[in-house]
Amino acid sequence: MKNTITKILNHLELELACFQELSAIYDEQKEALVKNKHEELEGIDKRITSGYNRAMAFNEKRQELFNQLKPGITKLSEVIEIAEKEESPNLEKLKNYMETFKKLARDIEKKQYINFELLKTGLNISDKRLNLIIEAFAPQGSIYNEKGKSRDHKDIAVSTIIEEV
Repeated sequence: MKNTITKILNHLELELACFQELSAIYDEQKEALVKNKHEELEGIDKRITSGYNRAMAFNEKRQELFNQLKPGITKLSEVIEIAEKEESPNLEKLKNYMETFKKLARDIEKKQYINFELLKTGLNISDKRLNLIIEAFAPQGSIYNEKGKSRDHKDIAVSTIIEEV
């Protein structure tokens, strides 16, 4: 049992490094979104996908180690309960990992939400710009009345011809 808890601790260290790297990638994504570095986003997205796949592989390995300790265990809190019963010297390390993972999970979730909102805002801005461009190049014949006089320009945001007759 002692050996299995040591294996779990070693694995948690590697898993923590993976999630910290993923968190850093989300920071890079936010910077690219804020600074409009759209060329970098594709590479960042690939790194996020790769990091996510690595995290899932770590999750599977962790579940295997938990099952070696006791079949049916799925949570680190259950491992901590077993360590408490066994009076393991690694109990504090396990508790620290649990707190660190909770904080990191909240941090990553917050970063994902912020980046998603930045993407939505960017798409809205792009959509509005595209509509302005389309309206600017659309035929503007309807802004003149039958006498050739220009109608009121209040309703027109962008016009290719602004001329008083």
